[in-house]
Amino acid sequence: MDVKTKPRRLVLLVDDDIRSARVFVRMLREDGFDVEVAHDGAHAIGRLSRAPAPDVLVTDIQMPHADGIAVAKYARSCNPTLPIFMVTGYPEIVAARAKAFDPEPRIFTKPLDYPAFAKELLRTDT
Repeated sequence: MDVKTKPRRLVLLVDDDIRSARVFVRMLREDGFDVEVAHDGAHAIGRLSRAPAPDVLVTDIQMPHADGIAVAKYARSCNPTLPIFMVTGYPEIVAARAKAFDPEPRIFTKPLDYPAFAKELLRTDT
């Protein structure tokens, strides 16, 4: 690999809304990320158990089988510094629960302001 070529970062996107996930994946890929999708919390936890580990977790909160908080807790048990982005229609409730994390996840409200989200996501690229 050329020293100037930076590998694409892997985002695990967890969202039970297939249409929203499809659009989200397209935008993330256009911004230079590799993306894997899990459509419920249980599949996300299973995916987090396998290599390669994602570089970033983006999760909805309300999903079947395990909510986004459970997914985030498991992700942090695997990688304590993993950047986590939570997308929710209930930011106040999530913010209170997110205080248990260190570092705290970044919380974005639905409908998602993708340019603001992408700017913050790109800032995690260190």
